[in-house]
Amino acid sequence: MERPVRQAYLNMIAKQVGPVLRGHGFKRSHGTFRRISDGGHAAVIEFQGSTGSWGDRSLFYVNLGVATAPWLDWFEERLGGNCRSRPTASVAQWWTRLEASSRHSDGFDRWAIRSVEEAAVCGAAVAQQLSEGVIPVFDALLAHYVQLDEALADGRKDDLAPLFDARPLDPLNGIDHFGRFDHPYVAWMLSRRTSLRVAS
Repeated sequence: MERPVRQAYLNMIAKQVGPVLRGHGFKRSHGTFRRISDGGHAAVIEFQGSTGSWGDRSLFYVNLGVATAPWLDWFEERLGGNCRSRPTASVAQWWTRLEASSRHSDGFDRWAIRSVEEAAVCGAAVAQQLSEGVIPVFDALLAHYVQLDEALADGRKDDLAPLFDARPLDPLNGIDHFGRFDHPYVAWMLSRRTSLRVAS
């Protein structure tokens, strides 16, 4: 069964959003765009179709996440998988969903495309929000998490409190999975430092 709106949604990702994200260093794998630095730190943007899509309506989420390389190593050690090479928003230190603009929302936290013509307008809105509103937040948060990792790698646990307090503003209202002293990641990082020192 031909679904022109569904195809318009896929074209929007490939032809409108994709080129913008490639310009910011992201690489695409299906509906997921990843930017992984030379140090292994990751920024992730995922287009997730919704089961509410049907006929002349395509509904989707845009999932967002960032994670440092050590965080991905820790997560992979705990749960397996390919967190380091193929990180997802769900395993990130920080994640959220890009809020749909009122014009393109279905009223239930999902982006909505209701016609082929609307797809192009929606694509322009998504691309602009990602480029201007999301990626600068990604960069600021990753720099913050890298500072926390460096403090832990150096054994400077007392530096965590001021670093937590200096967390960048988050206009996207994401969920910060690493924002407390008793997080098991802290113990893992400190124990790894001890293991590396003994091994050397």
